[in-house]
Amino acid sequence: MRLTLRDFTPADEPELLRLFADCDDWFQAATGHPSGPGDVQGLFYALPEGAAFEQKRLLVAQAEGMIGFVDLVLDHPVPGEAGIRFFLVPKDLRRWGIGREMARALTERYPRIRRVHVPLDDFQPGNEFLKALGFTLNGQRAVLEIAPRSDGR
Repeated sequence: MRLTLRDFTPADEPELLRLFADCDDWFQAATGHPSGPGDVQGLFYALPEGAAFEQKRLLVAQAEGMIGFVDLVLDHPVPGEAGIRFFLVPKDLRRWGIGREMARALTERYPRIRRVHVPLDDFQPGNEFLKALGFTLNGQRAVLEIAPRSDGR
């Protein structure tokens, strides 16, 4: 399956709300409550300390409809690094390689990123996914070192 990552638009909100509802297991583990309409609006304002609004990227993974979502902050905490707040795939599409394909698409779209940070929460399937991608889990965060591409980009 080939998916694309594109920027989130306001027209995506209804579908994103459905995705959030389908990912309530993650919301419960990460936040202690189910998702709600305010969570979409909150995406625009949720920035880690020291990050600027211009660094924020909200990305939709698409292949015949929305199949995933990434909340990303580029060049944070330093240039060449990125923070991923969360990375969602609907329950019925998990374990089909979509998350891995989304990660591949992210590295293609942002080739200058050499290290990725993800905060850890109590969502064990997500933590296992991060380990499978090669992230090192330490304390409250997972970190992935990305080797430079062999094609020089």
